Amino acid sequence: MKTLAFLLTILMGLCHLSPEAQSAIPWGGKKGKGSPQFRAIGGVSMGGYGAMNIGLERPDFFNTIASLGGPLDMAYLLKFIEVDMLGHYDKPATYPNRGTLINMLKDLTISFGNPVYYNPLSTYYPPGINAGNARVPTTLLNFKDGTFNPDGILPVITFEDPAPGDWVEVLLALDRDGNRKRSSGEPVLKQFHEPFTDLNGNGMFDPGEPFSDVGLDGVPGSGDHGEGDGMFTENPNHDHFFAEDPLIRTEALSFELLENLNLYIDAGTEDEFQFNLHAEHFVQTVLGRGLPVRIENGFPENFPRIPHFHDKRVYIRYPGGHVGFNKENIGLSFEQAKQGVKEAIVVANRFTTLFSFVSDHFSGGDFGTDPYELYRYPSRMGVAYFTSPSLKKRMKFGIYLPPGYSRSLTDSYPVLYLLLGYNMSVEGMANSWIKKALDGLILAGEIQKMIIVIPDGLNDKSKRGHFFVNQIDRERGDRFKDYFFDLVDLIDNLYKTK
Repeated sequence: MKTLAFLLTILMGLCHLSPEAQSAIPWGGKKGKGSPQFRAIGGVSMGGYGAMNIGLERPDFFNTIASLGGPLDMAYLLKFIEVDMLGHYDKPATYPNRGTLINMLKDLTISFGNPVYYNPLSTYYPPGINAGNARVPTTLLNFKDGTFNPDGILPVITFEDPAPGDWVEVLLALDRDGNRKRSSGEPVLKQFHEPFTDLNGNGMFDPGEPFSDVGLDGVPGSGDHGEGDGMFTENPNHDHFFAEDPLIRTEALSFELLENLNLYIDAGTEDEFQFNLHAEHFVQTVLGRGLPVRIENGFPENFPRIPHFHDKRVYIRYPGGHVGFNKENIGLSFEQAKQGVKEAIVVANRFTTLFSFVSDHFSGGDFGTDPYELYRYPSRMGVAYFTSPSLKKRMKFGIYLPPGYSRSLTDSYPVLYLLLGYNMSVEGMANSWIKKALDGLILAGEIQKMIIVIPDGLNDKSKRGHFFVNQIDRERGDRFKDYFFDLVDLIDNLYKTK
C-alpha cells in the first residue's frame, strides 16, 4: 500500500491552485436528500460528547455515530468535578490546569446549570450571589456548610482565580483568615447532594448506601432544599445534565434502534479527564443491552496505514492521554505525523480511523479519484457563513467537498458532521493540510468521496465551548443544538447530499 505521506507529496505537486480557488466554496446545485443511512455525526472531546448525545437522541437523522475521547457518562462527569477537580483544588495537574478546569466549569454551568450549588433564583450563580456582587469582593454571612461551616460562623466569599480579575462566579470559598480573599488551602465549598457514606469508594451515591436526609447544605435543621423529604437529594441542576446524557440515552433507546446504529468510540488509557472511564461505562452499557462490541487495545494499523472495520460497534483503547492540540490546528498535526512526531501520529490515527469507519458504513460509495480529476475538478475546503433561524445570528461552519464534486450535476454524496473539541476553531480544522490528507485518503481508495461539515463549537458570547446543547442559561448561552439542525437543513438544501 502506498503511504499517505507519498500521496500527499503527489497532491501538492498536482494542485497548483490560487489561495482564492483553494478556499472557494461552490453553492447551489440540486437539493440533497439527507438520508439517515448516508448521514454520520462524529466529534472529538466536547464534540465527541455532542456527536453521541445528538446522534442517540436522533437516530432518525444519523445512522453512524463516532466519539473520539468524549464525556459519555454525565454522572461520572459530575463525580470528576466534585471529587477530582474541586477535591484537589490547590493541587491541579499541569494539564488540564486549574484555569482550564475553571473555564470548563463555567461553560458547563451555562449549558446545564451550576452543578455545585442550588440557587432557586439562578442556574448560574451560587446562593446569595447575583450579577451585582459576583465580580466584586462579596462576603456572605450565616452561609452554612455541613463539612466546613456547620454553624455558619465563618464568612463565605466570592473569589478570583487564577489571576486578579478572573472572578470564579460559579463557586464560593470559606474565608478562614477573614481577609476577604481566598488563600491557598481555604476550601471551596461543595454542595452537590446530601451527605452519604460511600461504601464502594467510587465517589458517587449508589442505591442502598446510607445517607443523611439533611438537605444539600448538610446541616440538620436549616430547612435547606431536600431536608426531611425521605429520599437522597441531589442538586436539581443535575437533572439538566442527565437530560443530555449519552449513557442514559443508550439505556433508554429501543433495542431495535440501538442495534441498527453504527458506533465508533476511542479513548486514551491515561485520559487526564478520565474520559476513558466514560467510554468503558458506555461500552459496558451497550454490551449489557446484548449487543457485541469489537474492542481493540491500540490501533490495528498505525498511520499512514488505515484500519478498516466492518463491525457495527468498535471501541479502541489507545495508549496515552486525552491528547492536546497546538492551538487546535489538527492540520498541522497531520503534517507533523509525516515527520514521525509521536503525539501527532496519535492524532492522525484517531482521525483517519474515524474517517475510515464512517466511510466503511456508507453503503455503495464512490471510491478513488485520479490525477486528472484532482487537477480539473479539485476538492474544496474552507469556511462559509449562514444565518441561523434559531439563533437569528450569522454563524460559520467549515466544509469539505471531495474531488469531482463539481464534475457532475447528478452525483450525490454522504455527509459527515464533524464536531470540534473544547475551544477548537473551525479555521483550525478546515485548513489545507486536512484537505490534502482527505484527498490522499480518497486517492488511495481508503475512504469514499464524502462531504464533511464542521459546525462552530464556540459560544459567540464566551468564545469557549458550548457542548452542542440548547443551553440552560440563555443570558450567557444560546440554543446551539437548534443551530446545529439549522445547519443540517442548510446542507441538505444547498449541497448534493445522498
